[in-house]
Amino acid sequence: MAIYLVNGEFTATLSEAAGFKTGIALSKEQLIDIFPSDSDYKEMLSMSDESVIRIHSEDVDCIFNQILYYLGNIESPDNISSTIRLLHKYMKNEKLYPIFMAIFDMFNRHHKLMLDEAIKNGTKVMNPEPFMRECAEKYGKVGLNMAFEFIKGNSEDMHCRLSTYRRFEWDDTIDLKELFLSESLDSKYGEFIDQRYINFLHRNENKLGDMHWRKFEGLTAEYFDRQGYKVELGPGRNDGGIDVRVWKDKSGPGEAPLILIQCKRYQNKIDRTVVKALWADVQWEKAQSGLIVTTSSLSPGAANDCIARGYNIEQADKKIITTWLDSMKTPGTGVFMGK
Repeated sequence: MAIYLVNGEFTATLSEAAGFKTGIALSKEQLIDIFPSDSDYKEMLSMSDESVIRIHSEDVDCIFNQILYYLGNIESPDNISSTIRLLHKYMKNEKLYPIFMAIFDMFNRHHKLMLDEAIKNGTKVMNPEPFMRECAEKYGKVGLNMAFEFIKGNSEDMHCRLSTYRRFEWDDTIDLKELFLSESLDSKYGEFIDQRYINFLHRNENKLGDMHWRKFEGLTAEYFDRQGYKVELGPGRNDGGIDVRVWKDKSGPGEAPLILIQCKRYQNKIDRTVVKALWADVQWEKAQSGLIVTTSSLSPGAANDCIARGYNIEQADKKIITTWLDSMKTPGTGVFMGK
């Protein structure tokens, strides 16, 4: 069924709901920009605020689902219900399909009981324990795993709708433009950079070169911090050329750093003068190695110097940074079955 909406009101609703679900505030321009250039939705939302748009009701959920995906909040842009995905997963397995159908019936029954109990107790949290216990008692580990798939899928389905349900109770909302314009590293969801920016960058790797240089340094420090190292992030300016220092977790006071890191959010190749300067710092501080983290790569001359002169300097280029983002992403993490 088609519905008619005023475009300005519709985009405002999408932006507000996306901020509520993901913790990232978007202007209309930023909302439109996250869609691919060939997207019909991008063209439609780009119309004037006064324009009246005709849209099918199912497309509303599709648009919102894609917004969550492009912000790195969910794993798939496809607006397919979890029960359909699970059906396709098990329908051709003669052994598991009957179990799936039985658990599907159990889930429908327990879901009503969970909802009734939550309303009765005046709580916003549904308790899946009785459902999971029954699945485990009847079908063992297989049943328990399927029960978890149903619960997780139901949570994802509700999260992807324009509703008051979300999977993470964000304490604040961050502005997406601050990723590109602000050098502030204040964050409630990360030591050096906010988790919501990490999720966005994981989904939009092409934006790495556009992020603020200070947040690029914060991203580097965040990765090593999560790997269990002791990390010192420099002041950002007048830091002597070293942006991040890394030590082993149990290193003592006064111990030389393990790695000295320079962060270069460049488009051009890193020239040999940068490599030589970093190696001089490595030797001066008696560090074990140097690392250049860059959205570009070492120039041939710089790479040859590292080999010919025995510089123990590595590079983490954009390809490696994307693996860091993959290891740090947490799409949809949050309060389990909470509102």
